[in-house]
Amino acid sequence: MGRGSRLAALCWLWAALACGGDSLSPEEQVRTVIEAMEQAAEAGDVSAFKAVVSESYQDEHGFDKRDLAAYVTFHVMQNANRHVVTRVRSIEIRDAGRAEVVLIAAITGRDVSGPEELAALHADVYKIDMDFDDEGEGDWHLVWAQWRTTAPSDLL
Repeated sequence: MGRGSRLAALCWLWAALACGGDSLSPEEQVRTVIEAMEQAAEAGDVSAFKAVVSESYQDEHGFDKRDLAAYVTFHVMQNANRHVVTRVRSIEIRDAGRAEVVLIAAITGRDVSGPEELAALHADVYKIDMDFDDEGEGDWHLVWAQWRTTAPSDLL
């Protein structure tokens, strides 16, 4: 998928969030935000990535929204040829508009799709625990995350 196609897909996702918040279930809304984050990371669009991070974001590293954006910017600059591979392991919608997500993610220098390629992947793979809050009518934002390395086989 070319950069223009990725940006078009990202715009479509944002439009779906803005216009169709009521028609999607909370889990589908969170999945849409995760897909937008993945597209933004792959496209190197830090602004789009930041747009889904809450102003109240904090994590175990002491990062706030600005720190997280700087961290993502650093990785974007270090990896010009990015392909992002993610697998959502679970989404649990909690009371009062909170979602707990477990995600497996890797950033590679080439597109990988098949199980053989994923199993042989030479990249840093992370298990990411994330919390999202519904900040108003299906407007989900990342409020907390922690990540640790894991095995490429966890992507399978």
